Amino acid sequence: MQRNSKTRRGVLTVAGGALAALAGCSNSDGQSGTPTETGTASDGMEPMTETAEPTESGTEQGTESEGTEEGMPPEGDAMLRVAHLAPDAPNVDVAVDGTTVLTDVPFETVSDYLALTTGEHQVTVTPTGGSEAVFDEAVTLDAGRQTAAAIGEVSGENQPFTVTLLTDDATAAEAGSTRVRAVHTIPDAPAVDVTSGETVIADGLEFGEAGDYVTVPSDVTAVELRPDNLNNDAEPVATFSVDLTEMAAQTVFAAGYLEPSGDQPGARLVVATDAEPSEMGGGTETGTGMGTGTPSGTEMGTPTGTSTGGM
Repeated sequence: MQRNSKTRRGVLTVAGGALAALAGCSNSDGQSGTPTETGTASDGMEPMTETAEPTESGTEQGTESEGTEEGMPPEGDAMLRVAHLAPDAPNVDVAVDGTTVLTDVPFETVSDYLALTTGEHQVTVTPTGGSEAVFDEAVTLDAGRQTAAAIGEVSGENQPFTVTLLTDDATAAEAGSTRVRAVHTIPDAPAVDVTSGETVIADGLEFGEAGDYVTVPSDVTAVELRPDNLNNDAEPVATFSVDLTEMAAQTVFAAGYLEPSGDQPGARLVVATDAEPSEMGGGTETGTGMGTGTPSGTEMGTPTGTSTGGM
C-alpha cells in the first residue's frame, strides 16, 4: 500500500474566555442550538438538503459576480469558505470585516466560497442569538481557495475549540477519477489512516490535520478509518459509503464522535467539493456567495458498519 504524507496546518486557537460564551449558548444536554432547515435530522446522520433563507446582511448566491455591495468585503482573488465541524457547538453566525455573511450555521455545514481580496481580513464567529464572539481574529488570505474550519469541542473534553485555515486545491481530476483529501476533525479519535481498499488517502492523520490530495477512481464507494499503523492495514473502526464526483477535487472531513455519548453525533464523513469538473485548472470562480449557509458539498458519507472499540 502506498503511503500518503500528511500536511500539518496552522491552527488559530480561541481564547478560553470566548469558550465560556459559546458554552453558554449550548443546550444543557450538550447539543447544538435548534436546527434550521439546513440542519440534520434528529438522529444526526442525514445529509442537509434544504437551504436557509439569506439574511439581508448576507450575500446572495448566484452564478455570476454582481460586484461588491455597499458594506461588503471587496472581492478579489482569494476564495474563503467556512466549515462548522465542532460536534458539540451550537449554530453560529459568521462575519467578514464586520459584515455578516453566514447565519444560523449548524454542525457539519460547509459553505460556498466567498471571493475576497488577498491579505488580511477580520473573521468573526458568534453563536447564533449571542453577542460575544467565540472567534474574532485577523486571517491572512493568499490567492486561491481556503477553508476556515471550526473544529474541537466547546467542552474541551478531548480537544479545544479552534479554527484552522486549510489551503484547498482547485485543480480538478482527469476522466474516471477524483482528487480526494482527508481532514481529521473527530475530537475523541487518535491518529488515523484513511483508506479506500488498497488506496491510502491519508496516513497517520492527527486531529486537525489535512492530508495531501490523492487521485482515486471515481467509482470508489467506501472509505475506512483505521488506527494508524505502519502498514495502514489495521482493522477499520468505521467504514462509510461515499458517492464521489468524477473529475472533481473533494475534501472528506471525518467528523462527529467515534464513541458518542447520549445524543452526541456519531462519526461521519462530510464531503465538500473544492473544484468542479468544469473548473479544470481554475481557481477564479466568482459569484459563490456565503450568504445562505448552503453546504458546498451536500453529499455525506454514510456509515455502513461502525465499531467503537480498538482505538
